[in-house]
Amino acid sequence: MREISEFSLKLSSIKLDKGEITRLIGHEFIVDADRLIDQLASVEAKGAFTIIHASESNFNYGNQIAPVFLKAENIALFVATMGKESKQIIDSNRSDPFEYYMVDFIASQFAEGMAGYIHDKIKKYATEASYGFSNRYSPGYCGWSVIEQKKLFGFFPENPCGIRLTESCLMDPVKSVSGAIALGPDVKYQEYGCKKCEEINCLYKSKL
Repeated sequence: MREISEFSLKLSSIKLDKGEITRLIGHEFIVDADRLIDQLASVEAKGAFTIIHASESNFNYGNQIAPVFLKAENIALFVATMGKESKQIIDSNRSDPFEYYMVDFIASQFAEGMAGYIHDKIKKYATEASYGFSNRYSPGYCGWSVIEQKKLFGFFPENPCGIRLTESCLMDPVKSVSGAIALGPDVKYQEYGCKKCEEINCLYKSKL
C-alpha cells in the first residue's frame, strides 16, 4: 500500500499578508477584514501528500513545466482543503456582496498559506533525502490541464481529506488545493517562477 502522510492545522496558525489584504480591499475596510479573518481562523484544514517515483508518473504537464519534472527522480503529490466549514462561513456572507467578496478573497489567502505549509513539509522531506525541490504546480495552471486532476487523485484513496472531484475536475470543497513538486539532486527551486508563465488569467500571477 502506498504511504500517505496526512496532517491537519488550524488556519489561525497561518500568517496572512495583512499588507496585501489592505492594499486590495482598502484601509477603510480592514476592521471588517479582521472580523472575517477571525471567523475563518477557527477552521481546521486537512492535507496529505505522497511520494512517487518519476517512472510512475504519466502526467502530461504541458510545455511550460514539463522540463522541471524531466529532472525529477521522485515527485511529491499533495492535496489539502479548508473543508465544508469554510464554505459555510463564506456562504453565510452572501447577503452582502462586498463582504462575500472579502471573505472569499481572505479564504483564498488562507488556501495559499495552506499550500505553503504543505510545501514546507515536502521541502523538509527533500532536504532529509538530499534532494532538491521545485516550485509547486497545480493542474489548471501554467498550461497543465485541469483534467490531469483525475490522474493526481488516482494516487490517493477515494475522496482524500474529504475532497471530491466534480465532472469538470474541479475540487469540492472549493477552497482546496492540489499539485505536484519535483524532487531530485538536479531539481532547483526558482523564485517568482510564475512570472514566466503565459497564463494571463491566473489568480497567483495577478499578485506579482
